[in-house]
This record gives sequence, C-alpha cells and structure tokens, in this order.
Amino acid sequence: MIQRADITPRRPAAGSGGAAGPWLLMFAVAFALRAAYAWLAAGPGATPYSDPAEYDAVAWNLARGAGFSFGTGSGAYPTAFVPPLLPWLVSLVYRVAGHQYFVALLFQCFIGALIPIVLASLGAAVFGGNVGRTAGWLAAVHPLLIFFCGYLLTETLFCLVLVVALLASVEWIKTPRPGRALGVGLLWGLATLARPPALLLPLVVLGWAWAPLGLTIATRDRIRQCAFLLLGVALVVGPWTLRNAAVLHAFVPVTTGGGRALLDSNNPIVWGDPRLRGGADSRYALETLSGEFRGRTEPQADALARAHAMEFLRAHSSQWPAMALAKLGRFWRLGAEVGTNGGWQRSGSPLIAIARRIDPLLLWSLVIFPLALWGGVRTLRGPRRWFQSLALLIILYFTLGSVVFWGSLRLRLPIEPLVVLLAAAGFEDLRRRARSSASGLRVIEGRRKAS
Repeated sequence: MIQRADITPRRPAAGSGGAAGPWLLMFAVAFALRAAYAWLAAGPGATPYSDPAEYDAVAWNLARGAGFSFGTGSGAYPTAFVPPLLPWLVSLVYRVAGHQYFVALLFQCFIGALIPIVLASLGAAVFGGNVGRTAGWLAAVHPLLIFFCGYLLTETLFCLVLVVALLASVEWIKTPRPGRALGVGLLWGLATLARPPALLLPLVVLGWAWAPLGLTIATRDRIRQCAFLLLGVALVVGPWTLRNAAVLHAFVPVTTGGGRALLDSNNPIVWGDPRLRGGADSRYALETLSGEFRGRTEPQADALARAHAMEFLRAHSSQWPAMALAKLGRFWRLGAEVGTNGGWQRSGSPLIAIARRIDPLLLWSLVIFPLALWGGVRTLRGPRRWFQSLALLIILYFTLGSVVFWGSLRLRLPIEPLVVLLAAAGFEDLRRRARSSASGLRVIEGRRKAS
C-alpha cells in the first residue's frame, strides 16, 4: 500500500532548481545580521589590528602591485606567513574600492551569508530537504558565525569553501565520475589555500569514500578516481608551493606559520598560567625567544619555533593528558571567551554593554548542543550511517587538531556549520517522533471510542 507521504509533492531542496525566493530570503537575513554586527562592532571607520592587520596589509600590497608581501616601499618583503586565498580575494575588492577596510568587512559578510545557502544544500543532499532548510536557517542566525564576519580573518572563508567541498564530495559519491573527482580535489585544494589544516582532509574524504565507491564502480576505477581527487589538490596547492620555494628558498607547502602556532600554544607561559592553559599566547616567542628569531628567514624562524615547541612537549610528556583536556575544554566551551589581544568591539560600541549582560553563544549552545548530540547518535545508528558520517569525521578531525595546537572558538568555527547540520538532523528526528506519537495516540483514542 502506498503511503500518502510517498505521493505528496515535496518542496524542492536548496540547490535543486526550485524557486529562488526562500534562499534569497535566507541570504538576505544572514547578510543583514552580519553587516549589522560589523557596523556596530567595527564601524565604517574601522582599522585592522592583530591578525586582521596582517591579512589587510598583504591584500593591499597585492592590490597595488607589490606582490604577496609584508611592509611598504623598499621595506616590502615576500611572505608566506598567512594563507593566500583570503588576501587575494580581498585584494580584488581593494582594486575596485580602494584601501577601505570596512568594505573588506562587508565582503566578509557577503561570504558568511553564503554559508547558510550551501549548508542547506549539503543537508538536503545528506539528510533530506527538511534538515537542509532547518540547518540553513540555523546557520543564518548562528551568533558565532555572525560574530566572526566582523573581522578580517580566514575562518569565515574557510567555512564556506569547506562546506562547498563537502557538498561536492557527497555528490561525487552519489554519481562517481573522474571529472567530478578532479573537481572535488580542486575544491579541497582551495580549502587548503584558505587554511592549511585542510591539507590532510582529502585523505579523510578518501577514507570515507572508499567503501561506498566500491558499491558502484570497479576497484580499478575507484583507484583512478581517488588519484584524480589527489591530482586536483596538487594542481591548486602545487603552484603556491613552487612560488614559496622560489621566493623563500625552502619547502613551504602552504604557510610558514605552523611552527609558530605550535609554540604559541605549547610554551611555559601558557602552561604556567591556569587562566591561559589550553589556549595560546605569543609572548614567549615575542619576548623570551625574540633574540633567537632575529635575522632568520621565515622558514628558519618557523623551524626554530617548532623545535622549541617540541622540546617543551618532550619535557612535559607526563602532562600531555592534562594539556589535552585543557585544550578540549576551551575548544568545546559553551560560552564566549575574552581574547588576549584586546577587545573585539570598537570603543563606544553598544555591543560592549550588551555583552556584559548576556552571552548569546551560551544560550545558543544550551539549545543546539543537545540537539547536535542527538543528531550524531541517530546518524551513527541510522541505515545510512556511513554515508551520513562525513560531518562527524570532519568534526573529529578538527577536535584532534585542537589537542595538538590549542582550543578556541576561532579554531572551532569551521566545524560550526556541521554542528548545526547535526542539530538540524536531531531536531527533525525528534519532530518526526513527536508527530508519530501524536498520530498513534489519536488512532488509539479513535478505536476506543468506536468500541
């Protein structure tokens, strides 16, 4: 007997060619919230500081023809300290609008507003249209995703490219073709140029894809398509690696910041202060070791920083479990954190008073995290658990990365869309159960009355 749900027309999912109205509305809401936050937090006269100042400086040098470099005039020097994708995109904005930092922030808001749309498509492809729509709207109003759009950082762009690459990976598994495998590799290459931690993610995707590919194609073709994926990554990342070798005279796959990041999170200052444990602090590198870094090239300084970090870790090997717990605690914290490099809002911003009274992220987490946990449990127990487990694998990958480096909301941001996706899956599962339970009760009551 055909059930009614099987013949009832369904609304097209995001990205399936349906009416554009709902998705334009989702984008408009997401962009308005992000632009409003950027206006209130930074203001139209904003100037960059800390990490955003580095991305801004490289972007402006690119825009005015000085290359991928730090410094100005005769003091400019080539660099690979920051990943290239964000500065390059912002440089295109600067070429049109001039060196207007707030315009770059609005561009960041535009990028962030695309994330809910792509996430809705990913949710529809993996879990179904209802989950996709719910995930998209949750991402549109997510306080953490909104927050980071107010600062010129790589995480928002990385979020977008990561979700696009995941969507392409899922579609490739559904209809495996060599051309699609190559395209997936190209997207993962772009994700790597957005943030270096993505460099190993193609291997995670290949491990996930190996079994389902074997259900539809022969082993020989399966190996060939996996090779095409890796080729796509190499075609995107390879030219940048060759550029680094030419200008820095060293093998630098993406950036020269890995060793420094490892040292900032594994040093005596961070571990010696209970308030900083599990986080990162650059004072050890900038103050204690400044003399050792002076006069060295970027690759040499990065190698030295990595050596000092490894020396610290070897000397404290008995405390690794405590270090890991401290980092995981910061990584998966429920509420907001106060940065060590100054306030996040401009002086006089009305958001400062609001932040003292309420923590939107804490309220959000208390609702979303239980739903995400339930969605994860249902995913692992469902009939399509292997196909739907990709989000869980990516979340695990970044969680383990925080144990190596440090825990922070900034490093967690790239997987927040996937947490939202699991929360949407959990919500839809609970809603279906509630509807089934209510329907069953009505049937029983009707039978009792009839009797």
